Amino acid sequence: MVKIVLITLFQLLFIVETTSQIDNNYLKIGEKAPVIKGVDQFNSEIDSNKILQEKKILLLFYRGNWCPYCKKHLASLQENLEKFIKKGVYVIVVTPEKVEKIKETTTKFNSKFSIIHDFNNKIMNDYKVAFKVTKENVPKYFEFTLKRVRDYNEKENSVLPVPATYMIDKDHKISYVHYNSDYKKRADFTEILNKIE
Repeated sequence: MVKIVLITLFQLLFIVETTSQIDNNYLKIGEKAPVIKGVDQFNSEIDSNKILQEKKILLLFYRGNWCPYCKKHLASLQENLEKFIKKGVYVIVVTPEKVEKIKETTTKFNSKFSIIHDFNNKIMNDYKVAFKVTKENVPKYFEFTLKRVRDYNEKENSVLPVPATYMIDKDHKISYVHYNSDYKKRADFTEILNKIE
């Protein structure tokens, strides 16, 4: 009995650990998009099932407003927001940042798109972009990144997302993916806009 319990515990630990590593096991074009639910910085309830009845969804993950590459990408997103809206696209941004930091981000960029705090890292794990901040995963700037994560994330949460971008069509299928473990490389919004029919 004890042996079975130990094996089960080991398997659970293994599953948690594998969902917290950077790898190439991310969602691909043509796959069904997991449901996105949360409350954004405007206190609006976000439910991708409802949104997809009328609009497509552009989904972005960002690490935190402490990251200069994230700041640049979010500023570019705000600049292109009206173009996405005109093409019938609803923009959702997901982050492990705590709510007060999301409000700082919104003020800083005058963001009009929805930003969701990813409670318990559920959305990041569903989309297979979550990774744990370890020396293995963040060999450069590990101490700096870990400090920022502790300042910006909820207590005890040392998980970040690969800053991936997805386009989800009304049929709930993923039609565009940008996933690169190099956090400096981000999706090009002009390229995405040109692909929207």
